[in-house]
Amino acid sequence: MNMWTVKLRAALAMLMLAWSDAAWPQRPAVLIVNTVPVAPWTYPSTPARGIASEYMQFLFGAADIQVQFGTVPYVRVINGLRDGSNTAAMLIPDTERDQFAIRLCQVTSIRSGLVYKKSRFKQLDIERLGGLTIGLQRGTHALDKIEAMPGLRPYIVQSVEQGLKMLQVDRLDATFLSSPGEQIVLRDNGMSPDDYAWFEVERAPVVIYVSRKAALAQDAAAIARLKGVCEGAGQAVMKSLMEKYR
Repeated sequence: MNMWTVKLRAALAMLMLAWSDAAWPQRPAVLIVNTVPVAPWTYPSTPARGIASEYMQFLFGAADIQVQFGTVPYVRVINGLRDGSNTAAMLIPDTERDQFAIRLCQVTSIRSGLVYKKSRFKQLDIERLGGLTIGLQRGTHALDKIEAMPGLRPYIVQSVEQGLKMLQVDRLDATFLSSPGEQIVLRDNGMSPDDYAWFEVERAPVVIYVSRKAALAQDAAAIARLKGVCEGAGQAVMKSLMEKYR
């Protein structure tokens, strides 16, 4: 076999491969939707359970969009939206996130606050936090109002559950807990809501974000279906979940 025959066969093989790719396009990459493992929005031990998890499953199912659901730490959810590896997420909105993700719709609001032992404090509020050790989660904007307070001693906890455990043994004076969830999360952790008090620090909207770099953001029809579900049947579903996980 001479050199020209070898080159001709190689060229024909490349043409056949190119034709095959055009005739049989590759399957689209699986769309990943991650939630933040913060109870009661998503439970780390049972990722399919929680307000965000159950709502996102309903939303994408009703819009007939196949996705793979998961839960990853807060920072990875944000970075995934930034680089497109995470298609969508349920988050408190801010102008920074608007640069790399589209606000699909607002689904509810969240009341962020602190929980403390009634036996230690007759009444605790935002004006009395100076000098106290407070459990806060890294990355969240939920308690921005108090993080810069003079005299506050913030202690970074990795999860709501860690903060509650430290609160039980008096290693923290108070710790982060959102509403809905201020009752069910205490009960889930073996703590009686009657022994603890909770007060609101901040209130913020909660939206569905879609990454601008994700393939979904370029599919106008799919975005329209999601928006329709979110603004329609999704409202009753969210109301039911907020009551279930209060």
